[in-house]
Amino acid sequence: MYVIRTNSQFYQKRLIYQLQTWISLVSNDVFFVSNRLLPNISSNHILSTEQTCGPDAHTMNGLCCKTAHDFLLYQRHLLRYQWFCHFDDDQYVNTNNLNEYLSTYDHTKEYYIGKNSWAGPLHRTKEPYPSPFWFATLGAGVCLSQRTVTRLLGLISNVSEFADGCIRENYHDDIYLGFLLNNYLNITLTKCQRFHSHLEKDFYENRAEFLRIFVREITFGFRLPDRYPYFLPDLYRKQIDPFRMRTLHCLLYPEIKQCRTKINKYFFNATN
Repeated sequence: MYVIRTNSQFYQKRLIYQLQTWISLVSNDVFFVSNRLLPNISSNHILSTEQTCGPDAHTMNGLCCKTAHDFLLYQRHLLRYQWFCHFDDDQYVNTNNLNEYLSTYDHTKEYYIGKNSWAGPLHRTKEPYPSPFWFATLGAGVCLSQRTVTRLLGLISNVSEFADGCIRENYHDDIYLGFLLNNYLNITLTKCQRFHSHLEKDFYENRAEFLRIFVREITFGFRLPDRYPYFLPDLYRKQIDPFRMRTLHCLLYPEIKQCRTKINKYFFNATN
């Protein structure tokens, strides 16, 4: 199950590129948490936060409130899925690589998978649980096994329970999630360096390294002006592919008819 946190103001600026690329491959399993309903997305696949969380804001309280809605969706579909993954609206997800990676783990056991936000754990001294713990950045993608979600739902019965906990501990949503998992459920982070957020500017600075590894990576974060693979061939006009997300999609899935046509046209013209 893929849950994407977004905002109506970013529909044309970010989300549209996901809908046109990787989401099109797994649309039946993608759900959205947004401040309001969005065009071309079934109401059965979107959870509005406007009434519960109020005006959308990139604040601790706002993000924690929206993230709490993930668990409402997880609860509705708990028996249908083995894995529950959160992504942001500025990410590309290689679903084939994600499925292959998750298949190496047992969903009936407790797993919390993602990329550690910091080089070291958060050194908590506050009572209770004055001990260090690792947490994963939600902006790179986080996946929870069915067993982990089942146990976590025992701690989060409603939106305010998660959001209020964030404020009480003064933790942002991804830190508070890691705190709950580590200290209340004794589930530690399984680190995966194949997840990437838009914060990783260096990920796109080394062109040769990116081209060597990109086919095996799982998520890619995007942010203008320089946190995207600007060195990839321009298979599409910049106006409709500003993040090179469509180009990346075609390079990963060249068997798609439109992609095959674009790639052939690009190299034929380049040769001429």
